Amino acid sequence: MFGKVLAEFRQRPVSTYFTIKGRRSLYLYCVLTGIVSGLGALLFSRTLAWAEYISLESISGLHNTHSGGEYYVSLEPIVSIYLGRWALLILPILGGLISGWIIWKFSPDSAGTGTDSLIDSFHNKEGKVDPKIPLIKSIATIFTLSSGGSGGKEGPISLIGAGFGSLVANLTKAGARARRTLLLAGTAGGLGAIFHAPLGGALTSVEMVYREDIESDTLVPCIISSVTAFLVYSSFNGFGSVYKVPEIGFIEYKELGFYLFLGILCYLNGAFLIKVFQFVQEWSKSWKFPTWLKPALGGIPVGIIGYFLPEVLGTGAGVLQDVLEGSFQFPNYSSYLNQDLQIIFFFLLLAFLKIITTSFTIGSGGSAGMFGPSLFIGGMLGGALGTFAKLVLGYQVPVASFVLVGMGAFYAGIASAPIAGMVMICEIIGSYSLLPPLMIVSIITFVLSHKLNLYKSQKNTRFQSPAHDWDMNRDLLEGIRIEDIKFRLRNIAEVKTSVLLSQLEEEALKINASDYIVLEENGNYFGMISLRTSRLFLEGRDLTQNLILVKDVTDTSILPISARTNLATAFKTLLDMGMDKIPVEENGKYLGYLRYADIISIYFEKTRSAKPVSSS
Repeated sequence: MFGKVLAEFRQRPVSTYFTIKGRRSLYLYCVLTGIVSGLGALLFSRTLAWAEYISLESISGLHNTHSGGEYYVSLEPIVSIYLGRWALLILPILGGLISGWIIWKFSPDSAGTGTDSLIDSFHNKEGKVDPKIPLIKSIATIFTLSSGGSGGKEGPISLIGAGFGSLVANLTKAGARARRTLLLAGTAGGLGAIFHAPLGGALTSVEMVYREDIESDTLVPCIISSVTAFLVYSSFNGFGSVYKVPEIGFIEYKELGFYLFLGILCYLNGAFLIKVFQFVQEWSKSWKFPTWLKPALGGIPVGIIGYFLPEVLGTGAGVLQDVLEGSFQFPNYSSYLNQDLQIIFFFLLLAFLKIITTSFTIGSGGSAGMFGPSLFIGGMLGGALGTFAKLVLGYQVPVASFVLVGMGAFYAGIASAPIAGMVMICEIIGSYSLLPPLMIVSIITFVLSHKLNLYKSQKNTRFQSPAHDWDMNRDLLEGIRIEDIKFRLRNIAEVKTSVLLSQLEEEALKINASDYIVLEENGNYFGMISLRTSRLFLEGRDLTQNLILVKDVTDTSILPISARTNLATAFKTLLDMGMDKIPVEENGKYLGYLRYADIISIYFEKTRSAKPVSSS
């Protein structure tokens, strides 16, 4: 018995043991994808922290670059390389030049946010990602952000996991559906790790591919990957929240009106961000300069703005942390103006200039994400409205609550991801106390922003995605019965019960078939046999080739379907059986078999032609 098993093991290629055969094996690969995503996020975040320590902190003297829960280099700045604040004029240009050359030289697809390319890969490329894109984008983004370019770090981090998920699918020869699932699982892993948000990362990945829908089929795999990546990443960086916040909450119903207006404010500024960003994208295409030079040119206005207001450079996470803690030092422009009014103006100014610097950094061809800037812009808008509410209501309104709600609502609007925006904010602060106002404001912003489109590759619903053509047109197959297409039935891959298995194996080579319909001597249906699982072993073949009949290894549990069955049901039955053909009977008489390939062919004939499929 052991020898028989060993012989079978030797006959099977090693690669067959690593194929994705069902949900359980897919979940196992999601765990592996999560591990790689977590380690990739760890390596990226620490490399970026050291790069920011050298350039922004040591060279230019900019210190508030990280949130309270992020990894940072806890060393004194290197005095010997200190140049002063004027270096901020040069650093974004230099960083844009380096990142632009890297992208141009090694991977032009690595430019931009990264999220849009992921969405496009899901819908139009069967989840395929060039393995070099995550590496090149990570390196380019590190140069962009550490030099003061305005953007987020989620783009390359999510690409690391997505790229590995796609690579796993390719190595295991998985189908397009499994590859798309692993793509989103990798994305979820990267987001869940870097933002300490396992649920938020999973929800973001399944929600970002559509404007009015979610990829619900991949939610469980995304949760598995995201939780795994979070555990791996946090085991090195700690399990605390990304942002340290004071006591927050919703105090009185008087504040509700201001929260409602915050939703409108986020929508208006979200529309402005998208218009400016897309304008810079199109404008930069007309620049008569080499492609690799354009991000450096985009760094010129970024450097000028950053020299006067360095708060709008980089990810902005450190500024948000100071604002949330109440330790941010606001400028005092005039002793004659109310301090709260000056703070409101400063918040709005930071939001406006962050839109400009982000648009020039990424729109000119640089590499960075949009999630980080969206949190900053929304936070500044929330801070402005929270300060205004405090001024009008006359008591200490928790401004930090408005900041956090603005962060979630702004992203919900521009990315069409209201659920992800809510949950992500709750997880990055480690509290769900703000969930009610977050829900209200995020939904208002989302509803108002239904015509906005930051990610051009997003589809409205799954019914518009090539990834779900079968879901969209299932009703076409339901309207066709097998009896209407009898001429499609075949009688080639059939065998009688009395035939030797060895003889069938030889005949199968001639027609390149693996699954056979087994018939009794009188032509009645008996069962099915798959030569993928029922074969003679090489060892002892001489002894068994004249002993084993087809009848001995036939699976009689596979029942034929009626000719009145529609093609949608037949297709699902085929998938459940794991066979490439299915037997058909009419009034107890065997007619022939219908192949998997025949159903696909009929499907495309039906979708490409207005004429109904008929038997004529």
